[in-house]
Amino acid sequence: MKKQVKYKKKLAHSQKYTLLSFEKKRSLEGFLFAVPWLIGFLGFIVVPLVLSVRISFFQTVLTDLYGFHGTSTYVGFNNYVKVIQDPNVGETVFKSFGNSLIKVPVIVAFSLFVAVLLKQDFPGRTVFRVIFFIPVILAGTIMTYLFRDGVGNMSLFSSITTGVQQINSFFGTIMSNIGAIMWASSVEILIFLAALQSVPATLYEVVEIDGASAWETFWHVTLPYISPFVILNCVYALVDSFVSSDNPVMAIMNSMTQEGTKYGQASALSWLYMLATLTVIMIFILLTRRWLK
Repeated sequence: MKKQVKYKKKLAHSQKYTLLSFEKKRSLEGFLFAVPWLIGFLGFIVVPLVLSVRISFFQTVLTDLYGFHGTSTYVGFNNYVKVIQDPNVGETVFKSFGNSLIKVPVIVAFSLFVAVLLKQDFPGRTVFRVIFFIPVILAGTIMTYLFRDGVGNMSLFSSITTGVQQINSFFGTIMSNIGAIMWASSVEILIFLAALQSVPATLYEVVEIDGASAWETFWHVTLPYISPFVILNCVYALVDSFVSSDNPVMAIMNSMTQEGTKYGQASALSWLYMLATLTVIMIFILLTRRWLK
Protein backbone atom coordinates (compact mmCIF):
# COMPACT_ATOMS: atom_id res chain seq x y z
CA MET A 1 0.00 0.00 0.00
CA LYS A 2 2.82 2.41 0.89
CA LYS A 3 4.50 1.58 -2.41
CA GLN A 4 1.34 2.51 -4.33
CA VAL A 5 1.04 5.85 -2.49
CA LYS A 6 4.69 6.68 -3.20
CA TYR A 7 4.26 5.71 -6.84
CA LYS A 8 1.19 7.99 -7.22
CA LYS A 9 3.03 10.91 -5.60
CA LYS A 10 5.99 10.35 -7.87
CA LEU A 11 3.73 10.16 -10.90
CA ALA A 12 1.93 13.40 -9.90
CA HIS A 13 5.21 15.28 -9.47
CA SER A 14 6.55 13.97 -12.75
CA GLN A 15 3.65 15.40 -14.79
CA LYS A 16 4.52 18.39 -16.94
CA TYR A 17 2.55 21.54 -16.24
CA THR A 18 1.62 23.69 -19.24
CA LEU A 19 2.22 27.42 -19.15
CA LEU A 20 -1.25 28.26 -20.51
CA SER A 21 -4.55 27.06 -19.17
CA PHE A 22 -7.38 25.94 -21.41
CA GLU A 23 -9.18 29.28 -21.06
CA LYS A 24 -6.02 31.22 -21.94
CA LYS A 25 -5.44 29.02 -24.98
CA ARG A 26 -8.98 29.70 -26.18
CA SER A 27 -8.50 33.43 -25.64
CA LEU A 28 -5.24 33.32 -27.58
CA GLU A 29 -6.93 31.50 -30.46
CA GLY A 30 -9.64 34.14 -30.57
CA PHE A 31 -7.05 36.90 -30.60
CA LEU A 32 -5.16 35.23 -33.47
CA PHE A 33 -8.37 35.09 -35.50
CA ALA A 34 -8.93 38.81 -34.78
CA VAL A 35 -5.39 39.83 -35.82
CA PRO A 36 -6.22 40.17 -39.59
CA TRP A 37 -9.15 42.43 -38.74
CA LEU A 38 -7.00 44.50 -36.37
CA ILE A 39 -4.36 44.92 -39.07
CA GLY A 40 -6.99 46.00 -41.57
CA PHE A 41 -8.57 48.37 -39.04
CA LEU A 42 -5.23 50.03 -38.30
CA GLY A 43 -4.15 50.19 -41.95
CA PHE A 44 -7.42 51.24 -43.57
CA ILE A 45 -9.22 53.16 -40.79
CA VAL A 46 -6.87 54.52 -38.12
CA VAL A 47 -3.98 55.57 -40.40
CA PRO A 48 -6.22 57.39 -42.95
CA LEU A 49 -8.01 59.17 -40.10
CA VAL A 50 -4.73 60.37 -38.62
CA LEU A 51 -3.50 61.52 -42.04
CA SER A 52 -6.81 63.30 -42.64
CA VAL A 53 -6.37 65.25 -39.40
CA ARG A 54 -2.83 66.16 -40.46
CA ILE A 55 -3.99 67.37 -43.87
CA SER A 56 -6.53 69.68 -42.24
CA PHE A 57 -3.70 71.71 -40.66
CA PHE A 58 -1.82 72.26 -43.94
CA GLN A 59 -2.27 74.18 -47.14
CA THR A 60 -1.29 71.21 -49.24
CA VAL A 61 -0.07 70.64 -52.77
CA LEU A 62 -0.38 67.39 -54.69
CA THR A 63 3.36 66.71 -54.55
CA ASP A 64 3.33 66.90 -50.73
CA LEU A 65 -0.22 66.02 -49.73
CA TYR A 66 0.58 65.05 -46.13
CA GLY A 67 3.15 67.76 -45.46
CA PHE A 68 6.07 65.38 -44.87
CA HIS A 69 8.47 66.97 -47.40
CA GLY A 70 8.13 70.65 -46.46
CA THR A 71 6.42 71.75 -49.68
CA SER A 72 3.02 72.18 -48.05
CA THR A 73 2.51 75.09 -45.66
CA TYR A 74 1.41 74.58 -42.07
CA VAL A 75 -1.53 76.92 -41.37
CA GLY A 76 -2.84 75.58 -38.04
CA PHE A 77 -6.59 76.05 -37.59
CA ASN A 78 -6.81 78.48 -40.50
CA ASN A 79 -8.62 75.89 -42.67
CA TYR A 80 -11.24 75.37 -39.97
CA VAL A 81 -11.74 79.13 -39.63
CA LYS A 82 -12.21 79.54 -43.39
CA VAL A 83 -14.77 76.73 -43.47
CA ILE A 84 -16.73 78.17 -40.55
CA GLN A 85 -16.67 81.69 -41.98
CA ASP A 86 -17.84 80.56 -45.43
CA PRO A 87 -21.59 81.38 -45.59
CA ASN A 88 -22.13 78.98 -48.49
CA VAL A 89 -20.80 76.06 -46.45
CA GLY A 90 -22.93 76.92 -43.42
CA GLU A 91 -26.09 77.25 -45.49
CA THR A 92 -25.41 73.96 -47.25
CA VAL A 93 -24.76 72.09 -43.99
CA PHE A 94 -27.98 73.36 -42.38
CA LYS A 95 -29.91 72.52 -45.53
CA SER A 96 -28.43 69.02 -45.51
CA PHE A 97 -29.41 68.46 -41.88
CA GLY A 98 -32.92 69.79 -42.52
CA ASN A 99 -33.43 67.48 -45.50
CA SER A 100 -32.15 64.51 -43.48
CA LEU A 101 -34.47 65.19 -40.55
CA ILE A 102 -37.41 65.21 -42.96
CA LYS A 103 -36.33 62.22 -45.02
CA VAL A 104 -35.30 59.84 -42.20
CA PRO A 105 -38.77 59.45 -40.57
CA VAL A 106 -40.30 58.79 -43.98
CA ILE A 107 -37.69 56.13 -44.81
CA VAL A 108 -38.05 54.39 -41.44
CA ALA A 109 -41.86 54.41 -41.59
CA PHE A 110 -41.85 53.09 -45.16
CA SER A 111 -39.32 50.38 -44.25
CA LEU A 112 -41.42 49.23 -41.31
CA PHE A 113 -44.55 49.17 -43.46
CA VAL A 114 -42.88 47.08 -46.16
CA ALA A 115 -41.27 44.75 -43.59
CA VAL A 116 -44.67 44.07 -42.01
CA LEU A 117 -46.08 43.24 -45.45
CA LEU A 118 -43.14 41.00 -46.36
CA LYS A 119 -43.49 39.10 -43.09
CA GLN A 120 -46.92 37.88 -44.13
CA ASP A 121 -47.21 34.49 -45.78
CA PHE A 122 -48.09 34.93 -49.47
CA PRO A 123 -46.91 33.40 -52.76
CA GLY A 124 -43.67 34.91 -54.10
CA ARG A 125 -42.61 36.40 -50.77
CA THR A 126 -38.94 35.46 -51.33
CA VAL A 127 -38.94 37.13 -54.75
CA PHE A 128 -40.25 40.39 -53.31
CA ARG A 129 -37.65 40.29 -50.54
CA VAL A 130 -34.89 39.95 -53.15
CA ILE A 131 -36.36 42.83 -55.16
CA PHE A 132 -36.23 45.16 -52.16
CA PHE A 133 -32.62 44.12 -51.48
CA ILE A 134 -31.42 44.84 -55.05
CA PRO A 135 -30.59 48.54 -54.28
CA VAL A 136 -27.99 47.38 -51.75
CA ILE A 137 -26.14 45.54 -54.53
CA LEU A 138 -26.52 48.20 -57.20
CA ALA A 139 -25.72 51.11 -54.88
CA GLY A 140 -22.23 49.85 -54.10
CA THR A 141 -19.16 51.86 -55.00
CA ILE A 142 -17.93 49.35 -57.58
CA MET A 143 -21.30 49.23 -59.34
CA THR A 144 -21.43 53.03 -59.33
CA TYR A 145 -18.11 53.24 -61.16
CA LEU A 146 -19.23 50.54 -63.61
CA PHE A 147 -22.41 52.42 -64.47
CA ARG A 148 -20.58 55.74 -64.74
CA ASP A 149 -17.71 54.48 -66.91
CA GLY A 150 -19.85 52.20 -69.07
CA VAL A 151 -17.83 49.08 -68.30
CA GLY A 152 -19.29 45.83 -69.64
CA ASN A 153 -22.72 45.22 -71.06
CA MET A 154 -25.16 47.27 -69.00
CA SER A 155 -27.97 47.43 -71.55
CA LEU A 156 -30.51 45.94 -69.11
CA PHE A 157 -29.74 48.47 -66.37
CA SER A 158 -29.56 51.28 -68.92
CA SER A 159 -33.05 50.37 -70.09
CA ILE A 160 -34.29 50.36 -66.50
CA THR A 161 -32.67 53.75 -65.87
CA THR A 162 -34.21 55.17 -69.05
CA GLY A 163 -37.62 53.85 -68.06
CA VAL A 164 -37.36 55.37 -64.58
CA GLN A 165 -36.34 58.71 -66.08
CA GLN A 166 -39.35 58.62 -68.41
CA ILE A 167 -41.66 57.85 -65.48
CA ASN A 168 -40.14 60.69 -63.50
CA SER A 169 -40.63 63.10 -66.39
CA PHE A 170 -44.27 62.04 -66.61
CA PHE A 171 -45.21 62.06 -62.92
CA GLY A 172 -42.77 64.73 -61.82
CA THR A 173 -41.12 65.20 -58.46
CA ILE A 174 -43.51 62.97 -56.49
CA MET A 175 -42.50 59.81 -58.32
CA SER A 176 -38.84 60.79 -58.06
CA ASN A 177 -39.11 61.18 -54.28
CA ILE A 178 -40.94 57.87 -53.92
CA GLY A 179 -38.23 56.13 -55.94
CA ALA A 180 -35.51 57.71 -53.78
CA ILE A 181 -37.24 56.55 -50.59
CA MET A 182 -37.61 53.00 -51.93
CA TRP A 183 -33.97 52.99 -53.03
CA ALA A 184 -32.78 54.12 -49.59
CA SER A 185 -34.93 51.70 -47.56
CA SER A 186 -33.48 48.31 -48.47
CA VAL A 187 -31.17 47.76 -45.49
CA GLU A 188 -33.75 49.11 -43.05
CA ILE A 189 -36.34 46.67 -44.43
CA LEU A 190 -34.01 43.72 -43.79
CA ILE A 191 -33.33 44.91 -40.23
CA PHE A 192 -37.05 45.25 -39.54
CA LEU A 193 -37.71 41.80 -41.01
CA ALA A 194 -35.19 40.28 -38.62
CA ALA A 195 -36.74 42.23 -35.73
CA LEU A 196 -40.29 41.14 -36.58
CA GLN A 197 -39.24 37.51 -36.75
CA SER A 198 -37.74 37.76 -33.26
CA VAL A 199 -41.08 38.67 -31.63
CA PRO A 200 -42.30 35.61 -29.66
CA ALA A 201 -45.36 33.99 -31.18
CA THR A 202 -46.82 33.46 -27.70
CA LEU A 203 -47.35 37.21 -27.35
CA TYR A 204 -49.51 37.25 -30.46
CA GLU A 205 -51.44 34.22 -29.20
CA VAL A 206 -52.15 35.93 -25.88
CA VAL A 207 -53.46 39.17 -27.39
CA GLU A 208 -55.47 37.19 -29.93
CA ILE A 209 -57.19 35.33 -27.09
CA ASP A 210 -57.91 38.69 -25.43
CA GLY A 211 -59.62 39.82 -28.63
CA ALA A 212 -57.14 42.49 -29.74
CA SER A 213 -57.35 43.68 -33.32
CA ALA A 214 -54.41 43.68 -35.72
CA TRP A 215 -53.99 47.44 -35.24
CA GLU A 216 -53.93 47.13 -31.45
CA THR A 217 -51.52 44.19 -31.67
CA PHE A 218 -49.11 46.24 -33.74
CA TRP A 219 -49.13 49.26 -31.41
CA HIS A 220 -49.10 47.40 -28.09
CA VAL A 221 -47.02 44.31 -28.89
CA THR A 222 -45.01 44.57 -32.11
CA LEU A 223 -43.84 48.18 -31.98
CA PRO A 224 -42.74 48.18 -28.29
CA TYR A 225 -40.87 44.90 -28.79
CA ILE A 226 -38.94 46.11 -31.85
CA SER A 227 -38.38 49.67 -30.55
CA PRO A 228 -34.57 49.18 -30.30
CA PHE A 229 -34.52 48.29 -33.99
CA VAL A 230 -36.55 51.39 -34.83
CA ILE A 231 -33.90 53.55 -33.18
CA LEU A 232 -31.15 51.54 -34.87
CA ASN A 233 -32.73 52.15 -38.27
CA CYS A 234 -33.16 55.85 -37.50
CA VAL A 235 -29.45 56.15 -36.70
CA TYR A 236 -28.52 54.15 -39.79
CA ALA A 237 -30.75 56.27 -42.02
CA LEU A 238 -29.29 59.46 -40.51
CA VAL A 239 -25.72 58.37 -41.19
CA ASP A 240 -26.65 57.14 -44.66
CA SER A 241 -28.28 60.46 -45.55
CA PHE A 242 -25.35 62.48 -44.19
CA VAL A 243 -22.78 60.60 -46.31
CA SER A 244 -24.94 60.05 -49.38
CA SER A 245 -23.40 60.91 -52.73
CA ASP A 246 -26.24 63.33 -53.51
CA ASN A 247 -25.63 65.23 -50.27
CA PRO A 248 -24.67 68.85 -51.16
CA VAL A 249 -21.95 68.85 -48.47
CA MET A 250 -20.25 65.96 -50.26
CA ALA A 251 -20.42 67.98 -53.47
CA ILE A 252 -18.64 70.92 -51.78
CA MET A 253 -15.87 68.63 -50.53
CA ASN A 254 -15.50 67.15 -54.00
CA SER A 255 -15.23 70.60 -55.58
CA MET A 256 -12.54 71.58 -53.06
CA THR A 257 -10.43 68.53 -53.89
CA GLN A 258 -10.80 69.12 -57.63
CA GLU A 259 -9.23 72.56 -57.28
CA GLY A 260 -6.02 70.85 -56.15
CA THR A 261 -5.07 73.42 -53.50
CA LYS A 262 -7.92 73.05 -50.99
CA TYR A 263 -7.39 69.55 -49.68
CA GLY A 264 -6.79 71.02 -46.23
CA GLN A 265 -10.12 72.88 -46.27
CA ALA A 266 -11.91 69.76 -47.55
CA SER A 267 -10.42 67.73 -44.71
CA ALA A 268 -11.35 70.40 -42.15
CA LEU A 269 -14.91 70.49 -43.51
CA SER A 270 -15.16 66.71 -43.30
CA TRP A 271 -14.11 66.68 -39.64
CA LEU A 272 -16.46 69.53 -38.71
CA TYR A 273 -19.28 67.82 -40.56
CA MET A 274 -18.52 64.53 -38.81
CA LEU A 275 -18.57 66.21 -35.38
CA ALA A 276 -21.90 67.87 -36.21
CA THR A 277 -23.28 64.53 -37.38
CA LEU A 278 -22.17 62.77 -34.20
CA THR A 279 -23.75 65.55 -32.13
CA VAL A 280 -27.10 65.11 -33.87
CA ILE A 281 -26.94 61.33 -33.44
CA MET A 282 -26.05 61.62 -29.74
CA ILE A 283 -28.93 64.06 -29.15
CA PHE A 284 -31.30 61.66 -30.91
CA ILE A 285 -30.10 58.71 -28.80
CA LEU A 286 -30.47 60.70 -25.58
CA LEU A 287 -34.00 61.75 -26.54
CA THR A 288 -35.04 58.16 -27.34
CA ARG A 289 -33.50 56.45 -24.30
CA ARG A 290 -36.71 56.88 -22.35
CA TRP A 291 -38.69 55.16 -25.09
CA LEU A 292 -36.39 52.13 -24.89
CA LYS A 293 -37.15 51.76 -21.22
